[in-house]
Amino acid sequence: MFLGIAEDIVGAVKYAKKFIEIPEEFDAVISILTLHHCIDIEIVYKNIRKILSEKGKAVIVDLCEHSFEEFREEMGDIHLGFKPEFIRKIAERFFPKTSIRKIPGICCKCSSRSAELSVAYLTML
Repeated sequence: MFLGIAEDIVGAVKYAKKFIEIPEEFDAVISILTLHHCIDIEIVYKNIRKILSEKGKAVIVDLCEHSFEEFREEMGDIHLGFKPEFIRKIAERFFPKTSIRKIPGICCKCSSRSAELSVAYLTML
């Protein structure tokens, strides 16, 4: 498993290659509850696109928009979640096939608060 900085996945892969053998492109990228911690999510999607193979797929699970302002300090959140339509518009700039929906019945629960989750399926073909 390879962990890197989401806004610079390409740079993180390049740096990691100095220490371990990893491919330059991947067939799959999975991101779970990371996006809301990133400053510029458009750059994240752009970088995911750059490291995916021609037939690559990405799955991104993140928070739907919520009103828990305290999450910024308590958990280091940059964004208070996202509207699925907002994520769709950004994803479609980089991926020819996108599907984004709320995950029914599953929420992120923290300190007696609950935020809905969405999942984005992104493919090159």
